[in-house]
Amino acid sequence: MLQPFEILSSLYIARLFKLNKIYLVAQSYNRGLDHFADDPKIGILVTDYDDRGLAKIHLAAVKSDKYASIIELTNPRHVEKINEMLDSRSKYIVYWAIVKDLEALKKKISLRYKDNVMRYLTKNTTWRIGGDETIRPQLQIIFGELFVILKRGSQDLRIKFEDIETS
Repeated sequence: MLQPFEILSSLYIARLFKLNKIYLVAQSYNRGLDHFADDPKIGILVTDYDDRGLAKIHLAAVKSDKYASIIELTNPRHVEKINEMLDSRSKYIVYWAIVKDLEALKKKISLRYKDNVMRYLTKNTTWRIGGDETIRPQLQIIFGELFVILKRGSQDLRIKFEDIETS
């Protein structure tokens, strides 16, 4: 299972505060789970916002998630909680919804998941890709979910990466 996001650290929290990205929306993140660990940590994904309204929209989209919350970096109790979660002895591993090297991730998806993309397209669309055509994925993160955007002529498809991964 591909895990594309960065692990959050205290250093990043300070930088987010300086950049006025003071709202973090937290949610469960199963891609961060190490199935082979003796005592696996609970994966949490946070997405940063500088606008409380956008953070609330994201929260509404994941409201059924038991870890869904808004962490406000101007609230000392929230900062204390996120720092506890970031501690190496914590029961959590916290990821930040950013990709360090987007081009490398696109290349990885293009190469490693090429057959999955073709299976998905064959099964779910009327697109029939010829041998001379190349489909290059674009990536987008929406509410903590990685999406792949595929374009062919005037047609665009936005697909959850999970759907491609399991094709």
